Amino acid sequence: MVILAGLTWLLTGAFVAWLVTWRRAVAEMNRLRGCLGERVTFWQGEAERARASAAQVAERTAAWVAGCEQGREDVLSLARAMARPGTRTDQMVAAGPGGAAAHGGR
Repeated sequence: MVILAGLTWLLTGAFVAWLVTWRRAVAEMNRLRGCLGERVTFWQGEAERARASAAQVAERTAAWVAGCEQGREDVLSLARAMARPGTRTDQMVAAGPGGAAAHGGR
């Protein structure tokens, strides 16, 4: 009878130990799920901020490219205008600083 009581207590103790361990494992898993949820939320926010920043960079780059193209066109049009004979810029350069009025209206 003592052996049967000892085995009963041994099995009861093993079951209680298993139950306590299982409950601690479940609690730890729930805690880790909460932490994981916080991390996921954090990184989703970071990704959203990165997307917004990338969109701003894309807009600024497009504006910069458009400005460079406009500046290039301006330079080319000025170069073409200066290359044409008889343009106003040629007359102004020939007159020198101050224009024709500085040379007595010649």
